Amino acid sequence: MDLVYLSAAQGLILVLGGVVVFYALRSYSRTKSRAMLLLGLGFGFVTAGAAIAGVLFNVAGEDLTTVESLQAASQAIGFFIIVFSLTQTKD
Repeated sequence: MDLVYLSAAQGLILVLGGVVVFYALRSYSRTKSRAMLLLGLGFGFVTAGAAIAGVLFNVAGEDLTTVESLQAASQAIGFFIIVFSLTQTKD
């Protein structure tokens, strides 16, 4: 049953993260703001980490430690890019 909750949570992260990435990239296309591009890229890494972890664990049968390590690395990169985008003062 816990696997169902984990898969549901990862699916929700994928959907909501995809929405955030969509709006960030749409904002970038309208404004050409580098910060919005980086924000979308950062949330893309965070979202992709959850999706990749779910696929590797549920489909490929990788062990939980490997999957969680990859997810944490992807999220760390994503949050670094998000912080960097938020510190951009001018394009």
